[in-house]
Amino acid sequence: MTDLLIDEFRPICLTLDRIGPFQESLYSIDFTNNDNIPCNFYMLIAPNGFGKTTILDAIACAMKLLGEQQPTEYGLDDIDNGNGRIQLDISVRYRWRGKAQRIVLSIIAGHFGHDETSLKVWGDEENSLKKAEADSWHRLGYIGSRLSPLSTHKNDGFVNELLALIQFSQGLSPDSFNESAIPVPTTLNFSAYRDILPMVQLSGSQSVASPEHWGYKTLHQFSAHNETWKHSLDSLLVWLKWLDDGRFEKAQDLLNQHVFFGTNKVFKGIQRDPPQAIITINGQQHRLDRLSSGEKNIAQLMLRIGSQMTKNTLVLIDEFDVHLHIRWQYQLFDALQALAARKDAHITVILTTHSVEILDTFINRMNIKDEGLVKGGHLIDKGMRA
Repeated sequence: MTDLLIDEFRPICLTLDRIGPFQESLYSIDFTNNDNIPCNFYMLIAPNGFGKTTILDAIACAMKLLGEQQPTEYGLDDIDNGNGRIQLDISVRYRWRGKAQRIVLSIIAGHFGHDETSLKVWGDEENSLKKAEADSWHRLGYIGSRLSPLSTHKNDGFVNELLALIQFSQGLSPDSFNESAIPVPTTLNFSAYRDILPMVQLSGSQSVASPEHWGYKTLHQFSAHNETWKHSLDSLLVWLKWLDDGRFEKAQDLLNQHVFFGTNKVFKGIQRDPPQAIITINGQQHRLDRLSSGEKNIAQLMLRIGSQMTKNTLVLIDEFDVHLHIRWQYQLFDALQALAARKDAHITVILTTHSVEILDTFINRMNIKDEGLVKGGHLIDKGMRA
């Protein structure tokens, strides 16, 4: 077992080439603030169709490759079926062999020329390691249609140690709720669809079994419109109750304090037959699918993050404000900022929005120092105004 300990793992730049709407030239997003500090709360802003989802998908693609030993596809259409290329640069602070260091780690994927191995070089004047407060630059990834590993993927001592730690951790069960001792990085990618379906729409046996997304992965993709029992929020809550180790009670407190506080609703517990979560509304029992769209949205995000987080978690949320009344937009916005500001975990939140109200709030708060928050944003369409 390696003695490598990852203390911080935060994106600092994403470079795209021939991906989605970014076809004309290299397109980069800087995830640091004006002091070159990696942001832990970052907002991507643009009208629909300008590439917000594409950016999140590219980050997810890179993080998925980080956890695969012999991938057969990239998982991003413009690379698998086109000539696209991506590079995700990450600031990694770690301790290894009795020494603490900060480095830039680049995950590279796509179709490169014979002499090309990166879209952005760390070490030149423009992209200096000094500016990133890093000691060295390391690369890993896959290139070409055959997904050939970079030579540095195999020959770099730190990269080999990191990949060994990730492979050792694959499938590990989460060790707690809303906190974790698992040091390796994970990415939780949420699509814009975060509904809770009625039980009658779910296929598969409602058995008490390990739910989908339970074991450790470098990427958990919470996709839209999944209609199986194992993917449902009820399945997760039933499983937490069955574990009987305090995790269910923590999840219950989280919902009652941060979602239902001040309302006539209470997360009561688990019904045995059929197994499902029960909410009481004015004393009457109801299923989770009876919640409002805002309550469903926040419940999905908070429970999934609490269940799957590691000590280094990247949370990607597409259209966090979708279908939400402005009151719920603000409540979710504040909850996500509080999540990123936590001192006991390294959580980075990157979200997309085209909500004018939230954009106004974000801009007005940008220069206000909130404890624990490093804020940043990127406007894809230069002509858009709040």
